[in-house]
Amino acid sequence: MTSLSMKKANAPVTIRCIFSSLNVIVGALMLNVLHSFLTIAKHTNFQEEVPLEKFNSSAVQRTINTLPVSLLLQENKEPKVVDFQYDSRSVCLSPERDAPWIFDGTCEEQPYLSTFSSTGPSRSCGFCRDDAAYLRELRDKISAKYKERCKDLVVYGAALGGKYEKWMRSKEFLGDHTSKVVKRHGTCFFQFVTGANGTGDLMSADGSQNLIVLDPATMPYKNNRRNTKVLKFNPGLLFPWADRAIWQDAKLQWTKQRYGLPSDYLLHFNRTVQHFGTCSSFMGLPHHRHTVRWAPSVNLMAHCGAIINAAKARPTVSDDLHALRTQCERGVERLNNFTAQESRSEVFDKAPLVDTAFIVYDMRTPDCRQFNGNLGCSWLDEIHCYSDRDQVSFPVVVANSKLRLSPMLHKRGHEFRDRVYINENDVPMLHVSKRSCHWYYRSFSRCIAPEGEDDVAPGDSTNENKGNLPVSPPPEEKEKGYRVAVVVAGTLQRFMIKSTIEHLINRMMKSTNVSAVDYYVSLTTAKAKAYRSNSGYANHIQPDPGLPRSNTHDYINIEEFVRKEFENTFAKIGALQIQESIDIDSEPMLKARREMAMAKYPNEDPDQRFPSFDNRSPEISKRTANANRNLLRMHLAIHHLWARVQKWEAEEGFRYDFVLFLRDDSLWLKNFDIMNIAKKEGDIFVPSCDARDPPLHPCELNDHILISRREAAGLFGNYYFTLFQTDVKGCMDDLPEALRSGGMRGCNSEMLLKWVTEVESLKVTKVSQSEVPFRRGLTKKERKNELTN
Repeated sequence: MTSLSMKKANAPVTIRCIFSSLNVIVGALMLNVLHSFLTIAKHTNFQEEVPLEKFNSSAVQRTINTLPVSLLLQENKEPKVVDFQYDSRSVCLSPERDAPWIFDGTCEEQPYLSTFSSTGPSRSCGFCRDDAAYLRELRDKISAKYKERCKDLVVYGAALGGKYEKWMRSKEFLGDHTSKVVKRHGTCFFQFVTGANGTGDLMSADGSQNLIVLDPATMPYKNNRRNTKVLKFNPGLLFPWADRAIWQDAKLQWTKQRYGLPSDYLLHFNRTVQHFGTCSSFMGLPHHRHTVRWAPSVNLMAHCGAIINAAKARPTVSDDLHALRTQCERGVERLNNFTAQESRSEVFDKAPLVDTAFIVYDMRTPDCRQFNGNLGCSWLDEIHCYSDRDQVSFPVVVANSKLRLSPMLHKRGHEFRDRVYINENDVPMLHVSKRSCHWYYRSFSRCIAPEGEDDVAPGDSTNENKGNLPVSPPPEEKEKGYRVAVVVAGTLQRFMIKSTIEHLINRMMKSTNVSAVDYYVSLTTAKAKAYRSNSGYANHIQPDPGLPRSNTHDYINIEEFVRKEFENTFAKIGALQIQESIDIDSEPMLKARREMAMAKYPNEDPDQRFPSFDNRSPEISKRTANANRNLLRMHLAIHHLWARVQKWEAEEGFRYDFVLFLRDDSLWLKNFDIMNIAKKEGDIFVPSCDARDPPLHPCELNDHILISRREAAGLFGNYYFTLFQTDVKGCMDDLPEALRSGGMRGCNSEMLLKWVTEVESLKVTKVSQSEVPFRRGLTKKERKNELTN
């Protein structure tokens, strides 16, 4: 219970306020008198502030409101605590603070309470009052019509006002995402509207969403943004019979943005609330120019600055910027004071910031219903009292709830990760998804899915009909343009991304012949010996200087960096795995082969003869064993990525047309045009390498890049297991005697590729470098602090 809670609305209370750096305030006041206004953007993350004339207060008061809390608090010093009293009415600043609180819940056996609110009054939430009769009747009508069919899950939102209701009546805005979800899963979608356009429609333009018409005259606020919060925060009042509820802002359905919304909302529930065992789940606020501008971190003051700055171009960003600014300052003050009073960690126990456009609620148990109800009631009380920006209120409400970050998550880089907040009994209550999964980065629902979920069991088969995954179905309807998957496996040290985005991903996404590009990548961080590890350059390879450095064990900040790089491409990430190594040692098929090798050749490295074989000298044998391990790691990583390819095809109801298998060090020199490949005949396409010195042997196919039509791609997605089924001795016997060196040399990886394609009767088409303009690259440190590509 917060120290600011009150029993009566008008009772004076004692609060603690922190004051320091009074000289800053006095100096600012004097400057204001002399110069009419003071610009202080250079001291804060607000940067270009809204002109002070926008605020309806005296010049002196305006200057006080503009002062950043960071100047008032001196966060690095022990805060001084001063007590003073004020009337509770001075707490509330909302222009609609005098609107009646119609959400009385005293008639309920266990009403929802505003126990986490900082505004003072201890309110209850329900539809008990006479002036809530309309909402009560609306709730009962919804129940009578939809309870039986929609009890498992409700997905709802609001489009209040003519501008937003047009979205629900525009097929161009909605696209076909929601209609496909309804067709495949029967999900119940609801949108609350006001009927401002007078059409009388009860269904959205695409026929997927039930429109619930509200009479705006019966809602408590004049501001529809505030009325929307009434609906957003109270699934338990509107749908008391629903087991699960998901709030989804109407704006997220804009098909042009390709936000990556769930194709299965019940599965999304299971991946968030169910997976983490909490009562609700939110999306972490991303570190993005729209949320914190160019601040170095995600924090409340930076977020407030971004909102206030946005008011320049969009004055309707809030119905009272003065209230918003004051709320932000008081919020930061409360959060800092709370941390000091509760002896909380300033790093791990800082209340989270979230994007509230997508919220997942579990309403199946009394405890979760009560927690979610209290959270929503407290949150709505903040909105009633302060600004209409709910993301500003959220961290204060969470802090007042006394939830804390689970100690299991107290680790470096926690801000990049999924976070779970627990109550005083160590029970998980609230989940915040890692911020790099945000819809800004186009892969929202895929990113949420836990790694390893539904992966094909290693060793099942190269046949897609086996394993845990269903066969990727044919698309429900053929899309305009090709769908392309790009699959990359290798090491972080050799990984090159800039040219891939610029010349491959971007180029395809801008093509009218391509409808979608999805990127799948697996990178390892442990050092592995290269085939030519004794070469001079091998010991001087450096990571791409464009990638950030990481001080976390799992390189989580690099994952976020890569996801953010995809924002403006409109491509999606299907999988992004960064791990120390790929475990081949415990893979059953390789273990069995190694046992056979050690029994037959006890004095040799067990990986010396598979899959490649070259015993011409002890040095070459050693290099070949290293190369074999690297090759097997790469193809096992590709296999795991391939499981994700199949997973999204099956889950989202589509099928790729082409799959590109790339090495980690692919350096694209010019733009790639998929039509150069699509117009040719062939099952797979490989570089001809006709200008290579020395040239490829006729028994070899270049395996640095392979482009496959989808029908043949499973062979290479599961190439790890294909190798175990390959007659490597038969491949060796097929080589010219000069290559076999008297039985001391077998097939290398490029010879094996050619052998496999011939055994499988695949039509291989060789393409020129002008059609696939890439080469292998690396970043090498030549001299101190000097890098070359």
